[in-house]
Formats: sequence, C-alpha cells, structure tokens
Amino acid sequence: MLDSHDTHNAPIPSGEAAARIQFVSAAVLVVFLLAWVASFYPFNDWLDVAGRPLGADFSMFYVAGQVVWDGASEQLYNQAEHQQRLQQLFPGIAKDFALPYRYPPVVALLAAPLAALPYPVAYFCFTALSIFAWRTAVLQIIHACPTLATNWLRTFRLVIYAWPVALETLVGGQASMLALLIAISGFAMIAQQRFATAGIVLALASYKPNVLAILILALIVRSPRILWGLVPTTALVALLCLIPNGIQGISDYRELASQLASGTWDLDTPQWKVHGLANWFAAFDASGRLWCTAAGAALAVCLAWRMRRVAVGNRLDGIFWSTLISINALFNSYTPIYDLVMLSAGTALTLEYALSKTKSTFSSIAAQDEQVTFPGRIPACSRNVDQFSARDVLWAQLALAAAFFGPHASQAIAKGTGWQVFNLILLAATVWQAQFVIRGTSRASQCFHER
Repeated sequence: MLDSHDTHNAPIPSGEAAARIQFVSAAVLVVFLLAWVASFYPFNDWLDVAGRPLGADFSMFYVAGQVVWDGASEQLYNQAEHQQRLQQLFPGIAKDFALPYRYPPVVALLAAPLAALPYPVAYFCFTALSIFAWRTAVLQIIHACPTLATNWLRTFRLVIYAWPVALETLVGGQASMLALLIAISGFAMIAQQRFATAGIVLALASYKPNVLAILILALIVRSPRILWGLVPTTALVALLCLIPNGIQGISDYRELASQLASGTWDLDTPQWKVHGLANWFAAFDASGRLWCTAAGAALAVCLAWRMRRVAVGNRLDGIFWSTLISINALFNSYTPIYDLVMLSAGTALTLEYALSKTKSTFSSIAAQDEQVTFPGRIPACSRNVDQFSARDVLWAQLALAAAFFGPHASQAIAKGTGWQVFNLILLAATVWQAQFVIRGTSRASQCFHER
C-alpha cells in the first residue's frame, strides 16, 4: 500500500498503490449504498427485508422523543410502552426487533422536536445532522494529520468516507458521529491549550455517559484544567435532564444504568455484537462489566500520568489520544460496532505519528519538545533515536486494513463461531500505540534528569 521513498521524511504511497486503495474504497462505498437502498425494496413501508425500520436505531430516539412530546415522560424507560409505539409506527415490523431506550432524559428531550415530524422526514433530518458532524470531524482529523494530508489527501479522505463502520453508523441512525466529533474536537482544543473549551466539548459526551468515560478520566489526569469547562457543562446537562420528568426521570435512568453496569450476562445482547474485551470478564458475573471498565481506566490513567512529564502541545499528544481511544473501545462495558467509528481518528493519528517521524534524531526531538516544555533552554540529549523500521511501516498499513475491514469481518465470524477476533486485533494495536507513548515519555524524563 505504501512505497518508502522520502518526501518530507515520510513514506508516501506510489500512484499505483494510491489508485488501488482509492478503487477499493470507492467500490466499497458504492456497493454498500446500493445494497442498503435495495434492502428496502419494494419501498412501500419503510422496512427493510428483515423487517427493521429505516434508520433502525433512530427509531429508538424517535419513540423516546415522541413519549416526551406527548407529555408521557413517566413512560420514558418503560420498554413495553416503547414497543407498542414502534408497532403503531411500523405495523409490519419484525417481532424480534426491540430497542429499549437507554439514554439520559436529555437525549429524549432533544429528540422531541423530531418526533413532531413524520418519521421519514425526522430520519433524514437526523441523518443530515450526522453527516454534518461526520464532515466536521473528518476536516479536523485531516488538519491534525499534516503528513497524511500533504502526501495522501485524496486517498485519506476516500478511505475515511468509505469506511464500512462509518457508513453503518450513518444509515443505521446511531449518534456515534457526535462522539467522534466530540473526541477529535477535544483533541484540537487541548492541543491549542484551550482547556476550558475542551472541557465544555467533552462534557457533551454525557449524552451517553460510557461512550468516552475512560478517555475523559485520563484527560483529567493529564490536563486537570479541563475541569473548568467539564464540571459546569455536565451540571447544565444534568439540569436539562430534569425537564422531561423531574427527579423521577433521573432516578429511573440511574436505576437503569445501575442494572446495565452490574446486571448478569445474558443473551439480550448477543456476544457477536460486543467488540471490546467485556466478554473476557464474564467470569466475574454481575461485576464483570465494572471490572472491565476499571481495568481500562487504570491503564489509561497510568499513561496519562506518564504524559504529565511532557507539556501539552508535545508531538506525543496525537499518539497518546489514539491510544486512549483504543483503550476506551477495548474496555468499555459495551462496545457496539457503531462506537468503533472513533477509531477512524485513532488510526489516522497513529499513522501520522509513525510516518511523520520515520527519519529523525533524538536531538531534534529533544529540541522540539523542550521548546514547548522549557522555552529557551538548550537540549541536553544528543543521542540518535531508533528510526522506524520497514516493519513499523508495514504494521501501519496492516493497522489501516484491520480498521477498515476488521470490525465487520470479525462480526461475521462471531455470528457463526461465537468468538470475536477484532478485539484481539485492537488489543495488539493498542499495545503498539502504547509503546510509542512509553518510549516517548521515557526519553522526555531522561532528558529532564540529564539537564
């Protein structure tokens, strides 16, 4: 996929390789969209061939908004009520299609205006907002990856826009594009040292509290000043949660969240849908999900504490963020395929870090880092840094391919065997990312002590 010849000290794809990548990406995009449209034939009831409604998961948001719009907020977490409303919307819906509402009350409040519209119109409005969030996130990812953008822009864009996980998230009516936008926007704000603004942006992830929980915890350790924006914005979201059904609504959601966090493992969520390591903790029964999240939080906090050795704005920030995104996906209590959309940012930041520093010396790295951490000081270190080998570049290519095809291929395998493969791929990628952070922070610490 990539030919190693120097342009700005970075390997870039040859024209032939780039054309091949673009062809595969474009083919995936076209086939996916045609198959999605064809699945609704004969186009007379907004249901696909499996009896699932247009937008699938969006139907959950629509019904929740409908409950609030109709003034029946006390039924917001009543699954029977939701199922009855779904049947009224789609009389021919598959009998086994059920998506109970599991979000905070504020999400239903925000969905209420959409529920005042006919379902197809509401879905396309929601999709337009998701496309806007996706487009904005992609622009920020490109801006954060100048090496890829300079040498590989057209291919870079096409790979992101044709990624099957992103396409499924979009047509499936999920809200994970918002999580992607929040994650990459938070990265951009912290890189610019706009900590309070970053906190405000990251607090918006409370629309689904577990979606970025591990990442945000690590960022608090790394940059505590984000709390100036995080705390008041989270408090504001909590106040908005009172509007649909007051304290009772919050109490109902807290009870539901507690059940989801500590409930026993059952078949309500098929194993093939879980893309993280949560299933590995099933032996702990009711506390398995909590142990999984705690393990991920501990790893993320350890890396964040090491990152305190270097200043914000350091070149390690990109690989640190991408490692946190991977840890967040691996150790989340429930990682469905659509929440993997954030790996697009993580994969890009990882490739950017690896490829942009293929040929550099430790003295130049030390000089760059110390201009941020200790302005005006002369670097004390002058040893050569190990260059990234051809094997590193190969692993970068494999990481791109694994992120592009891995989730759906693994899900297909898991349906037949019960075993997820992608979590092993993601675990290996996380270890690969983390070693960059550990090596980089160790050098920074060594330079500090040698001064």
